[in-house]
Amino acid sequence: MTILRRAGITKNNNKGRNGLLRDAARHALRAGLVAMAALCVVAPAVLANDIVSRPVEVAQPDNDSQDNFLILQTNLHPPYQELRNGTLGGYSVSVLDCAFDHIGVGYGLAVAPRQRNREMVRNGQADGFFLARISEFMDEYAVASNPLALEKWVWVSPSRRTAEPVSAKVPKPGGFETIGAILGSNEAEWLAEQGYGDLVRVPSIASLVGQVAAGRVDYVLVDKHSFEIARNELGIGAEQFQVQFERYAPLVVYFSKRYVAEFPDLVNRLNTVLEFCETSPMHLEPWERDAIERVQLPMVRQLAKSPDLIRNVRGALGPGRLPADQRRLIDEEWSTMGRLGQPSNRAREILGNSLSEFLRAFQLASGEQVAEAFVFDIYGQTIGMNRLTSDYDQSDEPQYQMAQSINREHALIDDIRFDASTRTFLSQITVPVLDPENGQTLAVLTVGLDVSAALRPES
Repeated sequence: MTILRRAGITKNNNKGRNGLLRDAARHALRAGLVAMAALCVVAPAVLANDIVSRPVEVAQPDNDSQDNFLILQTNLHPPYQELRNGTLGGYSVSVLDCAFDHIGVGYGLAVAPRQRNREMVRNGQADGFFLARISEFMDEYAVASNPLALEKWVWVSPSRRTAEPVSAKVPKPGGFETIGAILGSNEAEWLAEQGYGDLVRVPSIASLVGQVAAGRVDYVLVDKHSFEIARNELGIGAEQFQVQFERYAPLVVYFSKRYVAEFPDLVNRLNTVLEFCETSPMHLEPWERDAIERVQLPMVRQLAKSPDLIRNVRGALGPGRLPADQRRLIDEEWSTMGRLGQPSNRAREILGNSLSEFLRAFQLASGEQVAEAFVFDIYGQTIGMNRLTSDYDQSDEPQYQMAQSINREHALIDDIRFDASTRTFLSQITVPVLDPENGQTLAVLTVGLDVSAALRPES
């Protein structure tokens, strides 16, 4: 087998990490990686004689990149990892391509069943695997990255002909319902941990959907996006199923502790660039937006009208709009140091003011549902925050429209995005902070909801 070269990385010696690369590749091939063919991928090209590879740009050798070249195990899981015209792609692969390119590290992908991938990492036969839910069991032998994706797990059951309430019950551990999941999946592991016994485990999502449609199982737990893709491919109408939300599941890359001990800075370097490689937000569904509008938005509006908040906002307001060059320099220093986990001088000054202290108290009182709260003035300049934000200048963000909105009762509710500064998936609610004396906008308040906590059923 020939290892194809990747842009910026050339593998051309027979010692050190190259030996590990060849050993891992051979082991993966012996394991029988996928039914259609044994394959090993070096992003962005697939390594197999009968699989088409994309064009690869060849550059000069980079010794650092050669030293920390790594093999990641994965499994086919559309739309996150899937074969497209013989090439391994999908959402998570595109994010990893972007992130590893940013930090200049070469990596290969080997496809195998998920349980085998996990065991290979645990036994030191691979450097990491993805996508995996965060688990205390895996934390024992591997180190998790920041999340690459957020799955929305749902219970799917056969459609019932009788009228039912909108919020129908979901199966509980120890019940009499037949529960199904994909063999070795994140969902199957979670169900076992929660005490769901005698699971019906099937090899693929297509089989799982077919079992439900045929009425052979009462409920299955599955990622909503993956379920919809499989249902469409099978040509089964949505009316044949009932779908109920269970939980959000952040998915990560797990790196073996052996590899992390050898290259201790890689995970942190990868985490710093993952936020720049996210391709699209997860759209809020109507029921999610409705829940936020009914439950969390009134809380944020009440905060914005709080006399204590308004008093602290007045105390934090500066003389006005800073010159463009000065604002740009502050923003650049703020963002650069923030990526290193350190506040700039201006950020440290703002974190220490009374408005930031008030926002920290609000966040703590709100429990785990609120991950962040910050305030910026009518020019987009941050004046208070419970914790360091990624930017100082908010004037290029959609939230800035609140400062100029004629409709003072307007609110902006954003779709779900991963926020690196809080390490959570957020939906931000933004409302104006109004002067009670004249009704004019004093500043703008943004509250970031941790959707994993704020939108789970028990919330």
